Amino acid sequence: MSFIAIMMLLLLRNFRVQATSTKIGFVTSPLLHHHRRMHSISTASLSTSSHMSWEMITNHQSSKTVKLFKSIHKNKSKRNESGFTIAEGVRLVTDILSDEQSRRLVKRIIVSESVLNGQSNNEYQQQLEHWLNVVEMESRQSKEAFASGSNTEDTIDPVTINIGTDQVLAACSGTVNTQGVIALMEIPKSLDESIVAKTANESSKPPFYVILDGLQDPGNVGTILRSCAASHVSALVLLPDSCDVWNPKAVRSAMGASFRVPVIELNGRVGALAKALDMLDDCGIDSNRVFAATMEDTGDGRSSIAHYDVDFDKGAAIILGKEGEGLREEVRNAMGQGLISTVHIPMAQGTESLNAAVCGSIIMFERMRQLSVIQSANAN
Repeated sequence: MSFIAIMMLLLLRNFRVQATSTKIGFVTSPLLHHHRRMHSISTASLSTSSHMSWEMITNHQSSKTVKLFKSIHKNKSKRNESGFTIAEGVRLVTDILSDEQSRRLVKRIIVSESVLNGQSNNEYQQQLEHWLNVVEMESRQSKEAFASGSNTEDTIDPVTINIGTDQVLAACSGTVNTQGVIALMEIPKSLDESIVAKTANESSKPPFYVILDGLQDPGNVGTILRSCAASHVSALVLLPDSCDVWNPKAVRSAMGASFRVPVIELNGRVGALAKALDMLDDCGIDSNRVFAATMEDTGDGRSSIAHYDVDFDKGAAIILGKEGEGLREEVRNAMGQGLISTVHIPMAQGTESLNAAVCGSIIMFERMRQLSVIQSANAN
């Protein structure tokens, strides 16, 4: 081989190394920069060699892990008993792992061979592999801390990562076409009412609560949770008979918001609204600042307030009724007695109603708009 040919090969090899390094740096640096503050993990340490330590699950019929995932998917009582829910999908799991608070709730991850071995240009799929390695390293450090007795209350529990065949992921998944990664998550505890009041009284913003009165569709509940997270809602309150927010379909629809928005579940079908009003009163919200979402004509001879006419500079709450059936009798009675207020969204003539998630989101972002205007005015 000539001297010129050898030099050309060396130059080409150097170019490939630089290009590869640039690509890795572009994909991982935004998230890695945030994580280094706590863990000092270098890019060089995040290699696929750690995959070799992840146990393989090949039998989707006999695996106890697969059976656990399937039972949690299908059975609310199993979710309540175990305290676990399921999060699946490349983007959702990546977002969960990249947030330190939600990452602490992860107990087990199953990732498919095809995701690990695939040469994807998808940004989230590349970030997923980065965060899987971060979790692996954190878990290794936690095991060492527990073994040596040097663990503290901040030491996270180790996470088990498994590699599964496509058949295993399909068996664990609640979707027709699995995205190749699924996580077992600890369900955050429902907030105690005393903590709710303390948080509301210490907040610099007026508290605002969204109350679900029997909503059943997981997609609607997930969408409402996303809007809650995006508009700084204080907490989501569930009256009895509402959809389980930890239903994996609701978790998937919420895209991580389930683990960022405080959830308060009120038990007991009798007097549920009264319990909610007592809790809100402790948060400084009078019952006349609780707005049940209705049509413009409430049916009792009174007209409700348009959502843009509500003054959200003060603490408030909205109640969203069940799809099709609307608000429960206890809430309608409170409306008729003038105990609580009503709100509606003006619509074009001939439009019967809005989807519950759409209705709630419009009101949430109207509040956010008003607070933004007030903040800008005060700044000037």
